[in-house]
Amino acid sequence: MKKVIYLQKIGDVDDIVLKKLKKNLNSFFKEFIDSVEISPDSIPLKVSEYSPSKRQYNGSLTVRRLYKYCNERKHFRTLGIIDKDIFSGEFKFIFGNAIIPKKQDLNSPGASLIQIKRLKEGFYNRPENKAQFELRVLKEAIHELGHTFCLEHCNNKCVMQFSNSLLEADEKPAKFCLSCSKKLKDLFGNLD
Repeated sequence: MKKVIYLQKIGDVDDIVLKKLKKNLNSFFKEFIDSVEISPDSIPLKVSEYSPSKRQYNGSLTVRRLYKYCNERKHFRTLGIIDKDIFSGEFKFIFGNAIIPKKQDLNSPGASLIQIKRLKEGFYNRPENKAQFELRVLKEAIHELGHTFCLEHCNNKCVMQFSNSLLEADEKPAKFCLSCSKKLKDLFGNLD
């Protein structure tokens, strides 16, 4: 199976965000994957995944639907991008969600999801900062894809740190720590 990460729009998402993310992820994961591609179609938002009382989408339901979509197409990895606020379980909001492959099997398809709504300064009524927004999107994309590569949350200075606020997301680096890098190299080393 070719190791391609597909970027998948869920609802309306600015194409510029996807193009920049494609370039950044191709560079970041070049040691491990063949390419990053933008899926030409958009998966529609579903009313059944929307909570009117929370005015948010249920990220757990959306990522499960994305996983089914990814599995049917036999994609190596799919990263969904949604420009809506999402929640999951007891969390009032989440930046992303992922389905972790069973038994650390990188050959099985993997799906993850990030929301970009809360990564924008405009969400907090502050002036936009394009560079900061692009970095936030990249960090959250790496983090959720990291989960699809069997990495768990990390307590080191690492992109796999759990972020419960925008400040925590901003403070974590856009790279894996030595421990997570080694796990990733070991997993990909066993893939071929």
